[in-house]
Amino acid sequence: MSDPAAIMAVYTSILDNQNNWLLLHYINDSYDELGLHSYGSQGLEEMKTRLSDLNKVFIAFYREEEDVDPGYIIINYIPTTVSGVKRARALVHSRRIGGIFKRHQSIFTVDSLSLITADNVREAIINPDTAFASPTSQTTPTTLVHATNKLSLEQREPAPVTPLEPLRPLRPKHLADSTNRPPPEQRDRHEIAPPLRPLQPLRAPSQPELKPLRAPSQPDLTQDMGRRSFGATYAPHIEPPHVPPVPPLPKGVGGNIFSNFLRKKKDSSDSADMPPPTPPKDNAVYYAPPVGESRSSPPPASPFASNRAAATYHRPRSLSEHATVSHSKGSTNVVVEVEPYAVPLKGKWSLDGGRPNDPSERARKRRELQLQREKEDKEAQQQEEMRLERIRREKEEMERQVIEYEARRRLEIERELRRVTTERKRKEQMEKEEEERRRQELEERRRQDREKRMEEHRRLERWRKEQARQTEFAARRAEEAKQREELERKKRIQKAEAKFKSVSMESEQAGWVTIQSKDGLSWKRRYYKFVKGSIFLYRSSKDLADALDEVSLQGQLKALKEWHEGYDDLEAILFSFVVEFKNGEHWALYADSEEDKYKILGLFKGAAGL
Repeated sequence: MSDPAAIMAVYTSILDNQNNWLLLHYINDSYDELGLHSYGSQGLEEMKTRLSDLNKVFIAFYREEEDVDPGYIIINYIPTTVSGVKRARALVHSRRIGGIFKRHQSIFTVDSLSLITADNVREAIINPDTAFASPTSQTTPTTLVHATNKLSLEQREPAPVTPLEPLRPLRPKHLADSTNRPPPEQRDRHEIAPPLRPLQPLRAPSQPELKPLRAPSQPDLTQDMGRRSFGATYAPHIEPPHVPPVPPLPKGVGGNIFSNFLRKKKDSSDSADMPPPTPPKDNAVYYAPPVGESRSSPPPASPFASNRAAATYHRPRSLSEHATVSHSKGSTNVVVEVEPYAVPLKGKWSLDGGRPNDPSERARKRRELQLQREKEDKEAQQQEEMRLERIRREKEEMERQVIEYEARRRLEIERELRRVTTERKRKEQMEKEEEERRRQELEERRRQDREKRMEEHRRLERWRKEQARQTEFAARRAEEAKQREELERKKRIQKAEAKFKSVSMESEQAGWVTIQSKDGLSWKRRYYKFVKGSIFLYRSSKDLADALDEVSLQGQLKALKEWHEGYDDLEAILFSFVVEFKNGEHWALYADSEEDKYKILGLFKGAAGL
């Protein structure tokens, strides 16, 4: 239980007449722990309203609403939707709850809310042997339940339904078999046993007739219920049809009943007026053939029925209950039947298990049950003490064996430790010697590797110095070549500038060049023309009237540079150079020849006044 203190407190309040019911439920879906759901003091109807979910299991402890000598009962509500494993677990848990709530007098198990009524609870307290049963034995018939569930809530009758009294069938004193019958010679040939009456269910004298719950417009389903067994009649108000005695078999048939179907059929008009002939005396006993029976219509008329009107009785339920004895001509047929005999029943089917009406008798019965339960609890406690004593002795014996085993084990461990210590020291000595040898080999190998690395380092140092010297020499030569090229370039530019100043011909100051601006994405071929410190760019030499661009160079030019002065992307372009302006812009240009390149450089320098 999840909260035993709260549950026991409510249980004590019920015993002290402060409350009269409590309700337990499973707090998880694994059905392994019960908890307190609710409790109250307004009786059975209040408890039923607290069953919120009718598809879950509930266990209730209830005190009868009586002032004098009330009864106590445990009610198990287990719906049919619960699986078999969970139902069995709930029944086991209810038994354990009964061991805790020792004041209870019975355990009542139901699977429908309509079965929890005051009459059913009182009957379960008075007859505890019939209270604890499977849920299916406490419910109404399946057909009636399904028919009732189809009705709406307004059409259902709120009247409670009490459980059906168990049927008490009658059985013959002797088995209905020819082996238990006396020989025909010992019977009275002219004696005809009284006919058997159909089996009727027996009820307690004080119990009223039970009527199942159904809607007003619903038909009585019990009238259409067929017979389901040979031990009880499920429709006792329906009288079976009256059937005349079975006539004897024809001559020559003997005990083989199947020969009737194999012989040649005769005309029905031959035997319609006269009865069949009397069979010869053969002292043979055979059973009468079965005669069809229908509950919907009476049996057909027979020419022999008028002659046997005085012998009309109920047809026996089994062919084994009578036999026909053949005699000589002139004798009558004797139908032998057994007398009914009621087998003594036990448990909830017993006839003497009626409900006592005397309150003192009920109190005495409850006291006897309480004493019996206390006796069983005492025996269980004694058995538990014996079991605990046996467990204690077994535990002491086990502890003694463990101590002995530990002592032997300790000696073995000590011997093993000494052997292991000796072996370990020997291995340690061998490992030390091996480690020393490996250390010396490692030091020798390291020394040799160190000498090899030093020699390689010295060789690499000599090569590095040689490479540095060669690189320095090459750089010096490149610098000298660069200086020579720069001087040569300056001379050629100055020469072109001098030529620009000395020659005033317009053809010497114009030509073709390819230009790419700073933000331009492509090179453009333009025709240039230098005029008084400015450069004019045209689409071609024929469109001199319309200049595409005019740039003043006087005081605007910053420098004239080659590709190796920060413009490596022009390295692959021959005769290329760069003109930088003071405003941050620059032009990338290349000429058609080296001569044109220096010519243009000289024109730029002369026009800008550098």
